[in-house]
Amino acid sequence: MSGNMKTSYNSPELEAKVKNLPHKPGCYIYYNKEGKVIYVGKAKDLRKRVTSYFNRVQNIKTTRLVRDIADLRFFVVNNEAESFLLESNLIKKYRPRYNILLNDDKSYPYITITNEKDPQYRYVRKYDKRALRNYGPFPQGSNARSILRILERLFPLRRCKGNLGKPCIHYHIDQCSGACFKDVPREYYMEQIKHIDKFFKGNTKEVEENLKKKMYNASDNQQYEEAGRIKELLLSLDYALSKQEVTIDDDKNRDAIAYKLDDEKIVFVTLFYRSGHLLYKDESVHNYYGQDVEELVGNYINQIYQKNVLPDQIIVPDSIDLYQLEDKLKPIATHPITNKEISLYHLAEENAEEGLHQAHLKAQTVNNNEEKVLQDLQNLLHLPTFPQDIEMFDISNLGNDFVTGSCVVYKGGKPDRNSFRKYNIEIDEQDDASRLKNMLYRRYQKALVEERELPDLIIMDGGMNQVHAAKEILSSLDLDIPVIGLVKNNHHNTEKILDLNEQEVSLDKRSPIYNLLANIQTRVDTYAKSGFRQKQNRSFLTNELEHIKGLGKKKIQDLNKTYQTIGDMKKASYEELNQVVKNKETTKNLYNHLHNEDLENK
Repeated sequence: MSGNMKTSYNSPELEAKVKNLPHKPGCYIYYNKEGKVIYVGKAKDLRKRVTSYFNRVQNIKTTRLVRDIADLRFFVVNNEAESFLLESNLIKKYRPRYNILLNDDKSYPYITITNEKDPQYRYVRKYDKRALRNYGPFPQGSNARSILRILERLFPLRRCKGNLGKPCIHYHIDQCSGACFKDVPREYYMEQIKHIDKFFKGNTKEVEENLKKKMYNASDNQQYEEAGRIKELLLSLDYALSKQEVTIDDDKNRDAIAYKLDDEKIVFVTLFYRSGHLLYKDESVHNYYGQDVEELVGNYINQIYQKNVLPDQIIVPDSIDLYQLEDKLKPIATHPITNKEISLYHLAEENAEEGLHQAHLKAQTVNNNEEKVLQDLQNLLHLPTFPQDIEMFDISNLGNDFVTGSCVVYKGGKPDRNSFRKYNIEIDEQDDASRLKNMLYRRYQKALVEERELPDLIIMDGGMNQVHAAKEILSSLDLDIPVIGLVKNNHHNTEKILDLNEQEVSLDKRSPIYNLLANIQTRVDTYAKSGFRQKQNRSFLTNELEHIKGLGKKKIQDLNKTYQTIGDMKKASYEELNQVVKNKETTKNLYNHLHNEDLENK
């Protein structure tokens, strides 16, 4: 079947709901026949927007979303600002399949300077609103760490914990301001930051000359290893500069955002210009199911800047209504109007076009892509629905101590790490089945209360006992979710599936299905053990702290929240420890215990 078609309503009840929607701003939620939220949107006019989904002529490939709509709910709001906030919260809550969702780790590395009396450099995964400076973003896997090492050598800030009472090792090699043992004037830091600002604005000559001078001095002093390290830093700097070939004639920070789509895919591209240099390109590829394009692009732009620093200007496609952007973006967002803006936008558009082409090439050449594997899994197990969302459970413990339950979540065949959860299990029963029941009841009872989306498939790490435990809890909650077990062999490797009928199904270890299931099983096992080890470490930490005079259970708990290990605690300064303990004498006892030092002069 091909060509164009006009989409119809899936039931008279749904048609009646749509026709009775108010002409008011708000948010709408689409549900499928299983009662799962599949799409969340916002609109200036609810009836007009929702009706457009069913009345417009669409290609057969792009009607999947509309075909899956079995019911809808809506919320009326007072204004667009409220609708944006509500939509954002609903998407975060339900993570609907048909919304464009950036990964929760969709943030970029930054080099920051902390906003403290004695500031220091930090390499962070997302920009810090409280920092004195944020430089970036840098692409993942870039040379940002090499640049950080260069700055630490040439423009030292505080490198140690500070207030050590003596010079630290970094001060002896000219890589610390001296805050370890003296009061450093604010003017010193401001002068260093002025040089750093100049570097990130493209004035790199000073840095290159200083590095070369240090390299030659090290070589003259026969410090050949040090000279070699500096040479590597120079090469890193050359690489950084060579990547900034596309430039514009000012020092503004600009982002240019474009998209391209067809019946199957939508590709977003963001070009990040910093101080007139094209720093790098970010590309995001998603399946396209006929969603409202303006809404998708607007959501994408809003999500990008929830975790990243705002530039001076954002150039967005003409098709995007600037008023639907978040309030903080409106003053800096613009359509491409000037020649410069048009040029930058066209470059982003060309990259999006190429990204779309490459996405289809990849789909054609990769036979065991996630969607095909999940479809094969559905066919193998005769699952009632496509297993888009999979959750797997495991228990880890040492005897009857440190019992930790874990749940890993896969969406679309990929791990959704932000949805992983650990559960402390403290019950009288000491068998794994009871512990699993405790964990599953807590998870799905809470999901029902919060009206959270339920998985399409539950996998238990184990055989019949574990599967029966899961089915018992689901039955008590009146939930009908398919449950299977993964059975390991004597070598602790994945070997068989315990299917929906509790029959063993052997797996071909060369098959993509095996690779997916073995990957999930390995991940849940690792995640469970990491939780067990963390609890074990904290127990050891607690046992050691109980012998320190003045430390009660409450303060030990506060220290456990702040420091994961004794090693972490030893790195802390007296002042940092006292911020938690809040008693100078007790802090002195703790510090003495950790360092075996006399603190009479503190």
